[in-house]
Amino acid sequence: LPRAQYYHYMTSEDSPGFTKTVGTFINTTVTSSNVSSGVSFWVNSSVTYQTFSGIGAGISDSSGINFNNLSSGAKQKFVESYFGENGIEYTFGRIPIAATDFSMRFYSYDDVPGDVDLKYFNLTEEDFTLKMPLIKMAQAASKRGLKLVATPWTPPSWMKTNNNSRIAYLYSQYHHTWTTYLLKYFEAYSENGINFWGLSQGNEMILGMLVHFPMPNLAMMPDQLRAWTKYHLGPMLRASNFKDIKVITLDDERPFLPWFSNSVFSDKEAAQYIHGIALHSYFDTDDNIDYLEEFHDDYPDKFILYTENSIRGFGESVKLGSWDDATRYITNLFQTFNYWVIGYMDWNIVLDENGGPSQGDSVHLDSPVIVNVTNGEFYKQPLFYALGHFSKFISPGSMRIQVSTNQNSSDNSREKENGLNDILRESSDTTTPPGPPGPGPTTAPSTTVLALATTNPDNSHTLIVYNPRSEEVTVTITDYKVGRFNQTIAPHSLNSFVYW
Repeated sequence: LPRAQYYHYMTSEDSPGFTKTVGTFINTTVTSSNVSSGVSFWVNSSVTYQTFSGIGAGISDSSGINFNNLSSGAKQKFVESYFGENGIEYTFGRIPIAATDFSMRFYSYDDVPGDVDLKYFNLTEEDFTLKMPLIKMAQAASKRGLKLVATPWTPPSWMKTNNNSRIAYLYSQYHHTWTTYLLKYFEAYSENGINFWGLSQGNEMILGMLVHFPMPNLAMMPDQLRAWTKYHLGPMLRASNFKDIKVITLDDERPFLPWFSNSVFSDKEAAQYIHGIALHSYFDTDDNIDYLEEFHDDYPDKFILYTENSIRGFGESVKLGSWDDATRYITNLFQTFNYWVIGYMDWNIVLDENGGPSQGDSVHLDSPVIVNVTNGEFYKQPLFYALGHFSKFISPGSMRIQVSTNQNSSDNSREKENGLNDILRESSDTTTPPGPPGPGPTTAPSTTVLALATTNPDNSHTLIVYNPRSEEVTVTITDYKVGRFNQTIAPHSLNSFVYW
C-alpha cells in the first residue's frame, strides 16, 4: 500500500464480517485549522507502551467434541478461520491440564491414591482425541506461531484436603509431587510434538473459595503459593528441560489483583520465578481499571495477560448473532489493551448451540464460533469478527503507541462496583481472602468513541476505532508523521485502519 493511503476494515451490527475499503490521507501537513470540530484522534508513534503477544482461546474437551462433529472439510475451514493467514490469526491457546467444567467427566492423569512417585501417570483419551488434534492442526495452519499456556484446574483428588475434585487445598506434603506431575505433563505433550510457552499456577484458586462452582477446582492462598513456588515449582522447573516456560500466577478476577500481587511479590524468592499475572474479565469495571496501571507501575518487569472471558452463564442459552455480546468484549478489549495488557484469551474456542456440552450440563456459555451438531456446520458470530480486529490487525511484536482524543472521558457510562475495591486495596491479610465480587457484567458499553493504536513489526500502523453510538460519527484521524484524514464511522461499528 503506498504511503499516504490506508486500508479500512469495518464490522458492524448491520454488516458482519470484514468490509474492506481503501482511503487516502488528504493532507500531509497537519495544522490546527484542518482538523474537524467533531471527534478527533491524534496518533503519536514517538510515545510507546507495551508489546503485544496476541489473541487466542481455550481448547477444552467440549471444544474438541464440537470440533470432531465437523466434517474434515469443515475442520480445515474452522482452523483456517481462526489460525490461518486468511483467517484472524489467533496466536494463543489455553490448554487445560486434565478436566475442567467443560469436560464430560472428572479425570486426572494419576487417580491412584498415594502414588507419590507418579508411576501410574498417563495422559487420557481426551488428550489424544479432543485436545491434541485441534492443537496440531492449529500449529500447522499458523504462520505467526502459536503460544500455548497450560492451565490446571485441580490436582488429583488424593492430593487435596477433601479428597475430591471440587474446591479444596493442596496438602503441603504434595507440593513436590504436584510439581513433578506438571513436569510429566510437559514431557508427555512434548513427546507428542506439542510444547508450551506458559504455565498457569491454577485456574480461579481464589474465586473458587468464594463462589462454589460445580467444577474441578484448587484453592491456594498467597502464603501457600509462595512456599510452593520458591521451594518446588520454581527451582524444579528451572532445572528441567522446560526452564523457558513462563510461570503465570493468579489466573483469576481483576478485583483480587492488588491484594494478591502484593502478597505474592513481597516475597522476592518466590517472585523471581513468576513472569506475569493472568486475569479474567468477569468482574472488570471502571472502578478497578486503575489496578492494571498500578500493577504495571509497581512491577514493570511482570506482564499482564488476560486468559479468560465468556458470555452467558448458568441457565442461559446462546444468542446466535448477538451484537450486544460482541460489544461487551469490544469495550473490555479497548480498556485492557490501553492499560498494559499484552494478550487476551477467550474461553471455549467453539461450543454447540446450547453453549456446551459441559460436565453434568451445569453451565452454558457463548462462543465466537458455534457448531450445529445436527448439520455438522459452524457459524461465525459477531464476537468472532470483534476479536478478529485485534488479532488480525495487531500482530505479535506490535507496540502500543499514544493516541489522544478531544472527547470528554466523563461521557463514558459504566457499571460501578459496590465497595469491594476498597476492601481489596486495604487488605494485607494473606490468610483470609477478601469477599466475593457482586454479580455484574463485563465492563458496560461505552458511549465514547474508543481508539487503540499500534506500530507493527512490518512498519505499518494500526488504529482500531469503535463507535458505540446509534448514529454515524465523522472522525478526524491525524498521524503526526503521515498526515490526516476524515472518516465517517457507521453506527455500532468496529473499524481498523492500517497504513504505512
